[in-house]
Amino acid sequence: MNRTGFDWTKWLPILISGAALAISVLFLSWGIISERARSRAILEVWQRNVFYHGSDDDRTKITLLFRNLSHRPTAVVDLYVREKEGILGGRGYKDRISLPIRIDPWGLTEIDFKIDQNDEVRMTDILVRDIQDKEIVVVRGTGKTWAKARSR
Repeated sequence: MNRTGFDWTKWLPILISGAALAISVLFLSWGIISERARSRAILEVWQRNVFYHGSDDDRTKITLLFRNLSHRPTAVVDLYVREKEGILGGRGYKDRISLPIRIDPWGLTEIDFKIDQNDEVRMTDILVRDIQDKEIVVVRGTGKTWAKARSR
């Protein structure tokens, strides 16, 4: 009697190579997905205000600290001081901030600028836009403590 059953010895190399192909496609997909996730820089913005009252120069000094939390460099390309109705002073706040601001990988960059007294009263927040069009809104600070901005 001739037995016509399933012979594993003929199909075993095909099953092993199919499993190896599936594993390699899985690892390739994982590499592509993780690289796309790492391709964007992670930018944090911190703010501190120093108020000068009663001196010759009673403008408020605003300090912004930019922190890059990734291995890729980034840059701040737009910085607007805003009020409820619009923008005070435009891009770079009356040319007091030189743009673009480059932030190295894992680096910190600090900028200072003074805001006019009448603009300080009207100011609601600061809009920061990085090179990847990510917007960060820096809500008006209340004092000498550092305040972290929220991303949009």
